[in-house]
Amino acid sequence: MVMLLNSLEFLIAVDKEYLTIRYHREEKLIWNQWRGAIPSPQLREAMISACHFILVNDVELILADFTRMCAPTVEDQVWLGKHSAELLQHSTLRKVAILTAQDIFQQMAIERMYEKASERPMPCESRPFISKADAMEWLLADESY
Repeated sequence: MVMLLNSLEFLIAVDKEYLTIRYHREEKLIWNQWRGAIPSPQLREAMISACHFILVNDVELILADFTRMCAPTVEDQVWLGKHSAELLQHSTLRKVAILTAQDIFQQMAIERMYEKASERPMPCESRPFISKADAMEWLLADESY
């Protein structure tokens, strides 16, 4: 599946210091790569921008790659979870694969953010992964059986 990920032709929709969003129109898939210790204002702005991209482009699948991002503050985790859920609760999202780093604190931070988001009814299922290959296999699995 890593080959599949590498064989898909993504368009780079956003390329900023802390975030790159790659988009595959046919699969309705985005691959968000978050990087570094992101200051609160930039993190919140980037998350809202990513949510708007998802809504405007009817994205159904997300590979959310947090492997190179430092854990956000608790306040940011709560804010991000709440505000992204408000925006995405009526979206076309079906699946979100969450790539986390090996660092337990980073894993806990990302889990807290998604727990906060799940307080609202969301249209999608989300699962944590350590492996990109496993995440892509799950995202692109044909469920029409």
